[in-house]
Amino acid sequence: MKLIILIVLSILISIVISGAAQSKITTTRGISNVYSKNDVNNIKQFISSKYNANTKLYGESLKDTFYGVGVLTRIGETVESSKDICKQTKEQLKQNKNTDIELVFNGVSILSELKCLQGESLGNEQQLQELLKNKLESGSLLEKTQAINIYFTLSTAKAIDSKTVSAIDPLLQQAVSSIVSLMDEDGTFKSVGSDDEGNLQNTAAAYFALARLSHRLKSNEVDKLVAKVVNKVDTVIASADETTDSLHFNDLSTTSSLLHGLLSLASVNDKVSETIGNKQINQISEYLLKQKNVESLSDAYHLIVGLKRCQKNSISQPISLSLVKSIYSPSGLNDIRVSVTDIFGQPIESSVLVNKVVSSKSPRSTPILSGKEMKFQPSDNTFAIDVSNENLKLGSYNFEFKVQPVDTENFKSITNTQIITVTGAVTVNDMKLSYAPKADQLGSQKSTSEVQFGQKLSLVEIPSNNVARIFFRIASEGQPYQAQQVGIRFHSPAREAVVPATFSADAYSYTFTNKDVCKILGCQSGNYQLDLIIGDQSITPLQWNFGEINLKFNQTTVPTNRYPEQLPISHNFRQAEKRPPQSVSSLFTILVLSPIAIFVFGLLFVGTNLGRFPTGMGFIYTMAFIGCIASTGLLIANYWLQSTMDVTLKNLALLMIPLIFFGHKSMSYYSNLSSSNIKKD
Repeated sequence: MKLIILIVLSILISIVISGAAQSKITTTRGISNVYSKNDVNNIKQFISSKYNANTKLYGESLKDTFYGVGVLTRIGETVESSKDICKQTKEQLKQNKNTDIELVFNGVSILSELKCLQGESLGNEQQLQELLKNKLESGSLLEKTQAINIYFTLSTAKAIDSKTVSAIDPLLQQAVSSIVSLMDEDGTFKSVGSDDEGNLQNTAAAYFALARLSHRLKSNEVDKLVAKVVNKVDTVIASADETTDSLHFNDLSTTSSLLHGLLSLASVNDKVSETIGNKQINQISEYLLKQKNVESLSDAYHLIVGLKRCQKNSISQPISLSLVKSIYSPSGLNDIRVSVTDIFGQPIESSVLVNKVVSSKSPRSTPILSGKEMKFQPSDNTFAIDVSNENLKLGSYNFEFKVQPVDTENFKSITNTQIITVTGAVTVNDMKLSYAPKADQLGSQKSTSEVQFGQKLSLVEIPSNNVARIFFRIASEGQPYQAQQVGIRFHSPAREAVVPATFSADAYSYTFTNKDVCKILGCQSGNYQLDLIIGDQSITPLQWNFGEINLKFNQTTVPTNRYPEQLPISHNFRQAEKRPPQSVSSLFTILVLSPIAIFVFGLLFVGTNLGRFPTGMGFIYTMAFIGCIASTGLLIANYWLQSTMDVTLKNLALLMIPLIFFGHKSMSYYSNLSSSNIKKD
């Protein structure tokens, strides 16, 4: 029993292990484009156009020159006036006296690229030592990384004295800790510790510097710090903008720099390759290839750096499979060729297999061809296959290719589908024009006219009460062919219309009545030429004038102008209603306001007696009541002058509450006062 359990467990473990291994074996479709020789020539011309013969530099500064020289050396082109550039660079470094870390970084990089640094000191060694030491100890992240790159470049070129080496070497271990301490929780790096958050440009610089330090120091403590950074790489990559085909970080410079840093980090820590793999490098390659048209030296530099890192890295190098040509005639199917190259169009040693060939119109149908190996052609580094015996008709076909590189460490196999079109001429057979009183009588020989391909029918008169049909077949090399677009064109000097032909079984037809063509031709009676129009990406377009018909319509002819002339539009406005003269309105206003005037004059004539005015709470109630009445009057006046009914009614409803309350209290006070006076009498 124990033996059986042990056997079952071993089988399950082997299945799990093989499944895990199989999951790592993935194929992609490769990249869809390459950076061709023509692209290289274009960017070379762009860089050359930026050279300033007066300043002996590219662009306007030493930084622009660093970009220009970096591009030319990476694409293997000679830098014109390199001696003058070296001389001018050294002169600027001498004038700067090693005080500006960025200028020193650009200058040292230029001299290193142009091989002008071998064994030559920059001068001002003490100031250089102080600059590097200061930036490594207290500089920002970018300043630290620039100091590290300057030091390593000078050390490699043996252009630095032993005192500087003795002073800087002990600071490198400290620099690793200092850089890692700037990492934020999301894996990005801050410029200085006081920053709120990091950014991807700093992160790219940190990755590259840590990779160089890890190579140089070879310390377990450094490896642990690098591993801490690597644990956050997946979070950084997750922040990328990703589509189905491409992946990038913010912009071209950030994407290129971060790719450079990630691949450098992968060379010292294998865990990076678990996060960024073949798929991501292919996606970044697709993004970079879309940025070919550069407008600045900076963009040109970052483009080439990114492409070169895609071309040579320890994780995966992109492969491109492309057709030498995509359109073939039936006689040329014996030599279908493809090329397999890297991102710069350099041939890759590999084997190519045609997995399957299916029609583009029905990609899930049974393959016409499968599992056929292509032969390598050393004359032009292409792979060829003969499919002339596969009976491929005119049309488009999906060819699925599988590429297996010989160098499996650097390249991964790809499966790529390309569309190949077989094109040629077509013929039209059995062209017939028939008409009859009823549709079921159209087959009668008496009312049917036939015409051979390339010829033309004489005039055919179709009675207005008859049904007509145009019938024909399209063939390619004796086989029926279904074209993408087939139409019948009716045209005369006055009218023109194109109608689609209907495909059924192996033939095309168009059936019409007098009423049908009346709609499309505007009921314009007369003679109409008939053209057959055939269009398809696989054939040469065909237009054949095969006949002429006479049509008579009983309906009124529709004008040809889509927008017929209209009569001027006149509008009858309503007559203004009669109103009384202005004097009548003024008199009415005076009559309305006259009671107020009578009241005021009456007070002046009769006089006022305030002796019986209430006191105490009666005074308060009376004044509040009079105030509410005055407010109501003002509210009505405001409505008359400017307010709306809705607002007025809302305010009036609110005002009625104190008005009723104080009115009731006032009336109660006067009632009680009258009662008490009666009792006294």
